[in-house]
Amino acid sequence: MVTLRSFATLAASTFALALAGCGGGDGNSTSGAGAVAGGPTPPPSPPPASATLPVGANTTFADRTTQMQVVHSFGFSAGLNPMVAQFAGGAASGDIDNDGDLDVFVARGDSGPNRLYVNQGGARFEDRAAAAGLAYSLGGTSNGRHSGPTFADVDGDGDLDLLLGGLQGGPTKLFANNGSGSFTDATAGSGLDNASSAQTISMALGDYDADGDLDILMAHWGTPRNPSVPGETETLWRNDSTPGKVRFTPASQVSGVANLLAFELPTGVLGPNYDYTFAPNFADIDGDRDLDILMVSDFRGSKVLVNNGNGTFSGVGFTPDDENGMGSAVGDFDNDGDLDWFVSSINGNRLYRNLGGASFRREAASGVEPGGWGWGSCFADFNADGWLDIYQTNGWEAGKDPSASLYVDDTSRLWMSRGDGTFVDAAAASNMLDTDQGRGIVCDDFDNDGDVDVLLLTAEPIGSAHYWENQLASANAIKVRLRGKAPNTFAVGAIIQLTIADTTQTRMVSINSNFTSHNSTVQLFGMGPHTQGGLRVIWPDGTQTIRADVVAGQSLVIDQP
Repeated sequence: MVTLRSFATLAASTFALALAGCGGGDGNSTSGAGAVAGGPTPPPSPPPASATLPVGANTTFADRTTQMQVVHSFGFSAGLNPMVAQFAGGAASGDIDNDGDLDVFVARGDSGPNRLYVNQGGARFEDRAAAAGLAYSLGGTSNGRHSGPTFADVDGDGDLDLLLGGLQGGPTKLFANNGSGSFTDATAGSGLDNASSAQTISMALGDYDADGDLDILMAHWGTPRNPSVPGETETLWRNDSTPGKVRFTPASQVSGVANLLAFELPTGVLGPNYDYTFAPNFADIDGDRDLDILMVSDFRGSKVLVNNGNGTFSGVGFTPDDENGMGSAVGDFDNDGDLDWFVSSINGNRLYRNLGGASFRREAASGVEPGGWGWGSCFADFNADGWLDIYQTNGWEAGKDPSASLYVDDTSRLWMSRGDGTFVDAAAASNMLDTDQGRGIVCDDFDNDGDVDVLLLTAEPIGSAHYWENQLASANAIKVRLRGKAPNTFAVGAIIQLTIADTTQTRMVSINSNFTSHNSTVQLFGMGPHTQGGLRVIWPDGTQTIRADVVAGQSLVIDQP
């Protein structure tokens, strides 16, 4: 029988309840304390290829995995928590060599070397992990167990470093970018070498204390803790670096985050003293220019935490009802100027509309809730019409459990925005009807042609990545890359707005988790039928840059004044 934790003995009477959350097993989960009424939402039949799409949703995708040489296998050796082994891993996206195109790091598990796919132009990738010193995180030919790889400039020198979350004995790692195509293990003395959480699944980075450098927010599904005793949960790490020395300090307790994220499951359900967080996000949800926290969590634990502006956080009246949150996306889907929140959940996805002042409302009529066994998710304007769409992958393989068999061949979802707050699933019509065991995703313009492509990671042992190239005939869009002042050289937390006629699109530059994976900080704005617009950048320090006339097809690099 598969257990939720290989490092603790779980009473057999509680095991059947695991299916109310992320994992599967050999039993059913239809009743009992803590079980969600009705169980996970069964996936609807996929729409026919002739499904009516929103006006302008004229894009298709082509599987270019083999041509682009993004080919590898994935897996963990024996001994890892079998539940975690089914969803850990992930990919990081960013321009590690500052040559103008996006590169990708993939954590492969400990059964083989990691991959560092360096973009040779046009999304032709070459694996350079060995030359970069990243193939084996423990040195030699020994690879650690890792998840949630994340690119971020943590030392403020202008290039992207790499963070890897440790899993069950595998250490959390920091690799500093040397600026010459190679990385150096900088974990020792960074504070991260003291991290002891059993499972670090995903990470996000942002400057929550407004001191100019990037702090870390971690998710730790399956990690023991005792919420009745205040303590350090290693969720929030404050960047206390000095020139020439990177240093992170645990700040979950002093910030209030540890207690705010704690929740207690009913007695006997999976152990109340465990952390079940999955996808962390920093976002300014109330418009006061500091970064709040949106944390996606399994077992009714998703939370909204508001930054008090003094290094601490507070809870809010809004309680997410996604039940079993997995993946996450943050973006302004309704173009009203604030950041909304999409959460994938096996009990029905949730699209939370921001009503202002850290208040959200579930948009049940949006059309995005039937998502199957959802995992990685992203907001992106795939058809460049000026409205954010949603891509979500899904699936679950749960052995003998008959209720989970619905999800073995679960199809990915591609919800195209109608521009009125509702969406239609166009996965079949757009040739993205993937049925593999999807987990992490990255949504970025890898081939530099002005539209958003998708890199999908799966839990399949062979063929563990798919590269879906957007075939949009004419990407009427602009691309914006910001260069901030050191140490926040990628301007994480900046707001970019594009105004065309009476509509304003808003993007936040972020390093947030889609689920074990993240997009780059480069932003694309679709312009629909228009050719010109006005651009405004609100930098993390509040200063602004205005470009009154930007033109479709431009790729802008804007420096902080």
